[in-house]
Amino acid sequence: MKLGVLFIGTLFIFLLSTCTKFGKNVYVDGRVYNPITGEGIPNIPIRLYRSKLDSKDPLGTDSKTLQTTTTDANGYYKMEHLSTPFNHVWIRLNNLDYYPIGWVGFGHTGSELVKKGKRNHLDYEMVPYGNYKIVVNNINCQGANDTIIIRRTNQVGSFLAIDWVLTGCGGYNSSFSQAPMGTVYTHYTVIRNGVSNEYDVNFEILPNQDNIQTINY
Repeated sequence: MKLGVLFIGTLFIFLLSTCTKFGKNVYVDGRVYNPITGEGIPNIPIRLYRSKLDSKDPLGTDSKTLQTTTTDANGYYKMEHLSTPFNHVWIRLNNLDYYPIGWVGFGHTGSELVKKGKRNHLDYEMVPYGNYKIVVNNINCQGANDTIIIRRTNQVGSFLAIDWVLTGCGGYNSSFSQAPMGTVYTHYTVIRNGVSNEYDVNFEILPNQDNIQTINY
């Protein structure tokens, strides 16, 4: 009889711990870092929250914050929470001082679903901004039909590969705007008197300073 009671008690404790581990426990850790330099980014606020019972909408107005934290000096974070069963649990971060590249392996910048009952390792990539402008000078103008076609992409994928066409001798001088740090890859074609020449140049946007890319053609 005593062995039976002991067995039932042991089984109850095992089932209870199993339920807690696989039904409620939320564990997530990771690192927020700059993929260009490899450096962790400190003091980034992170929010762990749940949606209402069985809701799959991470942006619903019914969401409730479970825990908040910030990354440490090397960009690492960790959060644990005993969640209500059947709720979908999400993690989100946002910092307007950095350009968000997104969750590593998931390819988006918004909320990410946290799987309950297991360890979640979720890294996030972001880079700081620099001030950026481009100046284009036609220093060898042959007339109104001079044409330059410029296409720019960049290291973190925020510049669209769209052809930008300028004609004549006037050139162009943009104003400063925020742009993520990293390499700007510029391909441009110059057409004069029916002759076409193509060029490729790289330009580095450095964080927290003014960066002026100049194309003289």
